[in-house]
Amino acid sequence: MTAFDDYLAQMRRLDEARRGADEAAARTATATESLGQRAGRLTEQAAAQRAAVDDLARAARVAPPQRTAAPPPLGDPVAEIDAAEADLRTAAAQLEEARFLAHRPPWLPRWRSDERNGLVYGVFAAACVVVQLLVLRNVRADDLTAAILLGAILVAAPLAAFCLGWLTIGVAARPKIGDESAKLERNFRLGLVLCGSTLVVACMGFFS
Repeated sequence: MTAFDDYLAQMRRLDEARRGADEAAARTATATESLGQRAGRLTEQAAAQRAAVDDLARAARVAPPQRTAAPPPLGDPVAEIDAAEADLRTAAAQLEEARFLAHRPPWLPRWRSDERNGLVYGVFAAACVVVQLLVLRNVRADDLTAAILLGAILVAAPLAAFCLGWLTIGVAARPKIGDESAKLERNFRLGLVLCGSTLVVACMGFFS
């Protein structure tokens, strides 16, 4: 091989090395630009989520969550961006969950209205049965006045249980966010059946 051929071979190797360096630099620039774009998008999405959380807290009349400064990025930038995207997706799902719960009653929010109202009426009906049994076992209808008083207490107890259940539902079943004029589902018939049946249950328990 002549000196000229050797010179041409070295020139080709230098050209290939220069071309490889240019391609590597282009790939690095593209990756840097892509990370910057992702970081900018995440910043915009995080700001929008913070504003949505503040709006939801304001509508629900609660204090917005406390925020702390983000820790400085450490390690691989790509891994940091991936972790931030995962955190943002989790925060978005939690925000939707908070919106759902804010429009539901604060007490047993995942229950249906008939289930929740049935529990409320049932608690007062159980207390009513206890009161009626105590009255039946301790009050003697020896005369007409005592008999009238006994009957009045036995009839008034279910009515009181129903009214207390009705009022409790009005407080426990009102969502944090909602139209104040919207009518609450109180299950009127269910309450009457549960509370009214206590008279029969008490009598059966007394005579059994």
